[in-house]
Amino acid sequence: MKGTRSFLLFFLPFIIFTYIAFIVFQQACDYAMNVQAKKLLPFNHQTHTTQYGADCELCHSYDANGRFNGIPTVAVCKQCHDPNKVNNATFFAGFSDTDKPWETFAQQPDLVYFSHMAVTKNEQKVQCISCHGDKGASKTTAKIKGKMAMGVCMDCHTVTNVSNSCTVCHD
Repeated sequence: MKGTRSFLLFFLPFIIFTYIAFIVFQQACDYAMNVQAKKLLPFNHQTHTTQYGADCELCHSYDANGRFNGIPTVAVCKQCHDPNKVNNATFFAGFSDTDKPWETFAQQPDLVYFSHMAVTKNEQKVQCISCHGDKGASKTTAKIKGKMAMGVCMDCHTVTNVSNSCTVCHD
């Protein structure tokens, strides 16, 4: 009995520490991957791509300086959706033009530099579907592809003959 108690006293702090560390790291990972991304407006990619013929860059565009805008603002939506129509007026009620009613699922760590422009506008012209899955056929804003691990990026670099040197993506 004494040996069991000593064994528990010795390993109990380790078990508690491991459990707490797991919880902390899981929350950090969920935050980084934004598992609980808020979606304040419903959205159907499939309707926009098939019925209206929109491509990814219509809503997810680039600034003149090449910076990728990512998630569109309400102002971008209003370029096609007349806010004076009854359905649209209630749809956009409570949102200003600068609001982004959707959150992104992934946030790059500070040590990673990623340029959508470099990937989609280079000689290989990698398509959005390669990394994001077939969002154009999606009826929701749910995440299609999982976490983009470094190995996935490196495999793509190898296939497209882009350097896998650390400094290409890391500061």
